[in-house]
Amino acid sequence: MDPELLQRLTAALAIGALIGIERGWKQRSEAPGSRAAGLRTFTLAGLLGGLAAILGSDLGGAAFAAIALAFSVLFGMFQWRDNSADQEFSATSTVAGLLTFALGGLAGLGHLHEAATAGVAAVCILAFKDSLHAWLRGLTWPEIRSALLILAMTFIALPLLPSAPVDPWGLIRLRELWFLTILIATISFAGYIAVRLLGKRAGLAVGAVAGSVVSSTLTVAELARRRRQGSLTLLDATAAASLTTLVMLVRILLLVVFLAPQLVDLVLPVLGASAAVGAAGALYLLHPRAATTEERLLPDLKSPLDLRSVAGFALLIGGLNICVALGSRWAGEFSLLPLAALGGLADVDAVMLNVTRLSEPAPYLAASAILLAAAANMVSKSVLAFVVGGARFGACFSASAMCVVVAGTAALAYA
Repeated sequence: MDPELLQRLTAALAIGALIGIERGWKQRSEAPGSRAAGLRTFTLAGLLGGLAAILGSDLGGAAFAAIALAFSVLFGMFQWRDNSADQEFSATSTVAGLLTFALGGLAGLGHLHEAATAGVAAVCILAFKDSLHAWLRGLTWPEIRSALLILAMTFIALPLLPSAPVDPWGLIRLRELWFLTILIATISFAGYIAVRLLGKRAGLAVGAVAGSVVSSTLTVAELARRRRQGSLTLLDATAAASLTTLVMLVRILLLVVFLAPQLVDLVLPVLGASAAVGAAGALYLLHPRAATTEERLLPDLKSPLDLRSVAGFALLIGGLNICVALGSRWAGEFSLLPLAALGGLADVDAVMLNVTRLSEPAPYLAASAILLAAAANMVSKSVLAFVVGGARFGACFSASAMCVVVAGTAALAYA
């Protein structure tokens, strides 16, 4: 007995059984004999695929093709009769059966890891049918259209963009600029989809966190508006606003880890100290008293993959890149700090991308610029909190933001 062949057949059998369990469980309420394919059928289909692949290796590809064709015809015919009897129009079980046979054949050829991975993925797709359909119903056509457009511009247009600078001064690299823009837009889109899927089930803390992944500024504005309307208490609104600061700090840290790991040692202590202060809002909202609140936070956010939003962010990154480069040439490296402060009033991500990728200052100066941009952004949010939410909310949010800035400054001084 060949242990390797036995292992391949066992893997083919297991893949068929795994898919068969999911298919059989979905049809468990039907009477015996009324199902065209269940646990046993899919298990045997996987085993048959493995045997056909092994026989094809010994007897030639024609043998495998003959078995595969016979299985496809017979399985498809029984599925057609089953759908006709139930008056259903679904090809899922037919495709699942053919896929089971193919994955069994892949395992029979010795590609066990690939076959097992594909089998698990297939079961997940089959098992989460309701969730996938609910997710699809939650999307709107403008969101899908924007995502498709950005994907096309990424995978079709991006390779065509020149990697070398397109201006005489060597400041603008279109391919790098567009890649960084899509990176930030994708991160924001993930948070946007989370907000859309949570719907009215999102509590204050969850909504504040999810909304901040998309836009912490808009989330603070929404909290301020709700506070002015009286639908949120002052403490609840301030605590949720502090969560937006915490999310911003974590987001900055993650981007630094992926884009500029050489700055992690300098940035981590400062962001850690600041995040510890910002986490006070999370602790307050997780208090049992807050568990009974019915308040919801669902900011009216636009899709961050909207073409205008992406183009505007790209222009912001490009403009800051030109300012940073020209400022460094005319006023030296330390011009980066006032430019970072001014840019941070509008967007921290754009400043950070310029500091970590589009320019190469000294590590300590780069870390200082990132942190200064974050502090400037909190200043702009404090002004927004005063204007939209009133004096009391603005004062409370400003105090919490000041504590975060002071904690970060102290950590930077001792770093």
